[in-house]
Amino acid sequence: MSAPKKHILLNGYYNSQQYSRRASPQQNHVPFNNQSIHGRQLLSQYQQALTNCDRNRPTDPIMETTGVYVELKSQIDISLPLDSLDNRDFILKNFKIINNQEIVTVFISDDKRQKFANKIIEYADQSKNKENGNPKNHRLIDSILEIRLADLKSFWTDDLVLFPNDGQEIWWEIWLTANRRNYDVVRDIAFQLAERIDATLGNTSLTFFNSIVFLIKATARQLETAPELISSLQELRRAKEVPDTIINSSLQDQRDWSIDLADRIEYRNNISSAVSILDTGVNYNHPILRNVCSYEFSEVFDSTWPNFDNTNPHGSWQAGLAAFGDLQASLLTNQNIIISHYIESGRILPPRGANEPELYGYLTIDTAYKLEIARPELKRVYSLAVTADSHDGGLPSSWSAEIDLFTSGFADNLQRLFVVSAGNNRKQLSPTVDYWDQVHLAEIEDPAQAWNALTVGAYTEKTTNDDPSLNGWSPFACFGDVSPASRSSVNWQWKRIAPYKPEIVAEGGNRLLSPDCRFVTQADTVSLLTTSGNTTGQLFEPTGDTSAASALVARQAAILMTEYPDYWPETIRGLLVHSAAWTNRMKQRYEALLKLNRHTPTVAKDTMLRTVGYGVTNLDKARYSANHSLTLIAQNQMRPFTHGKNVSDNPRLNEMHLYQLPWPKEALAALPLELDVQLKITLSYFIEPNPSRKGDRGRYSYPSHGLRFSVIRPNQTLENFNASINFLAQTDDYDGPDGDARGWAFGPKLRNKGSIHSDVWSGSAADLAEMNTIAVYPVGGWWKFKAGEDRYQNNVRYTLIVSIETPDENIDIYSIIENMVNVEVQT
Repeated sequence: MSAPKKHILLNGYYNSQQYSRRASPQQNHVPFNNQSIHGRQLLSQYQQALTNCDRNRPTDPIMETTGVYVELKSQIDISLPLDSLDNRDFILKNFKIINNQEIVTVFISDDKRQKFANKIIEYADQSKNKENGNPKNHRLIDSILEIRLADLKSFWTDDLVLFPNDGQEIWWEIWLTANRRNYDVVRDIAFQLAERIDATLGNTSLTFFNSIVFLIKATARQLETAPELISSLQELRRAKEVPDTIINSSLQDQRDWSIDLADRIEYRNNISSAVSILDTGVNYNHPILRNVCSYEFSEVFDSTWPNFDNTNPHGSWQAGLAAFGDLQASLLTNQNIIISHYIESGRILPPRGANEPELYGYLTIDTAYKLEIARPELKRVYSLAVTADSHDGGLPSSWSAEIDLFTSGFADNLQRLFVVSAGNNRKQLSPTVDYWDQVHLAEIEDPAQAWNALTVGAYTEKTTNDDPSLNGWSPFACFGDVSPASRSSVNWQWKRIAPYKPEIVAEGGNRLLSPDCRFVTQADTVSLLTTSGNTTGQLFEPTGDTSAASALVARQAAILMTEYPDYWPETIRGLLVHSAAWTNRMKQRYEALLKLNRHTPTVAKDTMLRTVGYGVTNLDKARYSANHSLTLIAQNQMRPFTHGKNVSDNPRLNEMHLYQLPWPKEALAALPLELDVQLKITLSYFIEPNPSRKGDRGRYSYPSHGLRFSVIRPNQTLENFNASINFLAQTDDYDGPDGDARGWAFGPKLRNKGSIHSDVWSGSAADLAEMNTIAVYPVGGWWKFKAGEDRYQNNVRYTLIVSIETPDENIDIYSIIENMVNVEVQT
């Protein structure tokens, strides 16, 4: 086997071109209703909504601007024209989809009431039909099925099942419209609202580019006593409640093992990275953990809390895995343990029952900032295995959006890497239902839906039961399959545009099934081994599930940060995803989806990606290249948008990057025709979030921007490839892309979700020899529609990772490209 080699970091090899999208998507077709009848019905419903509003209007509104909130329900499977409902006349407040119908809440100020009525009147008046015979305002009015006065539930964007009963007092997230100039005014509104309805206001708040979020404790009936719901209200959500062989050996044996391991610890020179564990705190007095953590490396959100929790040692469990991996292997070997990173402890969970609920986005990020202020020189990977049960169906929350904002760097020009566990299935596992199906029913937990975070699920290779007390019990999950308690995004309602979560999986342990197949149990023999939260006595404990898996991945990320100190967080995230692959068992699952469930390949692949992501990470592949397996990395930035031609125009797409990479063409062309080779490409970048739930497209989309990649096909000319992507490069004789598009595992329709895109091509070496040209280009996001915010002027960073792999280890493609790059640098 060839010796490991450093990946090759590229500078240059690309040119920037002005860019325009090749084709615009077709608008959604809106069917025609009976013009007269439909117009009369909607006008009557609208007028009834106005009457009901005036009947309940208070004499002392909180704000001077008054109006009416109406709820519009679309025809089934028809999209409402959101731009027509959010302009100088009307204000779109929120958006949701229930049973294939879009439901929006719109604020209409008192002086604009007649303008909306006129839209319906003009539609119903056939004398105002357009030249083509279509009714005026057809797309807006014909897309609406029903109009009603909005109530408190109209602002509720969580699952309706979670909406409280009238007398039930809960903590609400109140989202108010704000901008950089009026945050203080909006805060005053929140205080006035709490005082007016005799409610309790939380101590923390979150601010996004056009929103401010407060916690308020009240009943639904209390909030309804402010029926105008103030003109700056965007939405209501429910505040999340966060759930708070060696093992059986003698205490003396455990002490001896800990001493032996501590004696074998070696430290790399100039350690500059850390895994920062945001949890219950890390017991840095533990005889093993004190080698990687200390009081000086420990922070708490609230200075009155202890630095770690003796009753809930979850943070210490995480620390052992993040520092050493599964300790079973470390304790049973006599090899030295190389430490390449520190462990930082950030306590975000309070002592049991001591505090009111908080906005956990604020709490999480505030604690992270404390770590950064104390040790600004460290490169960090944040590890978060604290998750909350979520019924959002994949929609962003205040917690996940705050992580996206923090990691993106758009607020303070500092990008970060967050590793988040997918959450564990809290229900009792059924022994009679395939654990695969049970994972599908367990949705990813909050905040693991964050786009910029690396979300980790669990798989297992632990299938050995050597516990005599469990004789006859068998492993519940097969070797290489998803871990039984993992979670997925298979049943997310928002998955049409939501990222694949989890992106990767790591070892999370297994369960055992009783001989009579009636019971499932969690057993030490199929768990991972880690440090306990004790200073003396029981020093090792079992752990597992996605918490353990995420700690293992955080460790891998920190090792990569130390190995490659110049690599961006986007690059580290990209390398871990790039290294991942499905196990043989996962491939069998895919085949079963095709055959037994009769899924199309697209549905089957989507199901796999939303269950196990891109597969199991491989630290060696993420860390090193080899003679026959080469990885090229380009860290770059582009400006995706520029201003329109006229001052009043929205920003437009700006540029694309066309890479022509150093390529071992002659070496590939000389390989046997029957030899299959692989090309793998991963594109990783961070987005700025827009967490308000006003829609999922255009200016209402969650991501600020998107990037895509495309690869030249075999037998496709550079001119044709360029024209197939860039409308500005098209010639008069262009009639579509040439070449063979086959060979990709996922293809552009599947891989273009979220903010990390990965795909692998398999084919002949002769075809791969022609595939050295790659385009990176932008697609729309909310920046494209926010000229007044000046976001379109931002540059965005991205990392492009390209790997070539041949099955023959004797083929040296690494040296060929290394020499080409060195010559280019010298030139």
